[in-house]
Amino acid sequence: MTLSGPSHSAANANKQGNKPPDKIFCYGCEKLKPQYAFSKTQIAKTNSNISNPYAPGGRTKKQHHTICKQCTPQQNQTLTCMLCTRTMPLEKFAKAQRKNAEKARCSECMEKRENEDIDDSEPEDNDSDGPRYDTWDDIL
Repeated sequence: MTLSGPSHSAANANKQGNKPPDKIFCYGCEKLKPQYAFSKTQIAKTNSNISNPYAPGGRTKKQHHTICKQCTPQQNQTLTCMLCTRTMPLEKFAKAQRKNAEKARCSECMEKRENEDIDDSEPEDNDSDGPRYDTWDDIL
């Protein structure tokens, strides 16, 4: 028996099929860039694009479009209040208000609305509308 290499069946069991590329194509700026220009999530998407014979059936069927860190949109840092129309930092808005930016109301406007007393409105002036009748018999 000659030993030219490992002969047991577990040889190269942990070896991955295809190695991820050194440079990845960014679909945002349409350039080849090194791996450090991408987030871990984007690199994982690229790795799932590579054919893997051990992957479950649906894993490698979808073609992901990877985008580098520079092309990834950043989080919005300000919102505009729909009532007072002032643009303010996110800290001035409740978390529930931040979810729908078009209808966001700042904490100041929300507090004013909360403190507003509904029963404290001006009395209605009934004389301007004409005579007020209590029943149908009074009208006829």
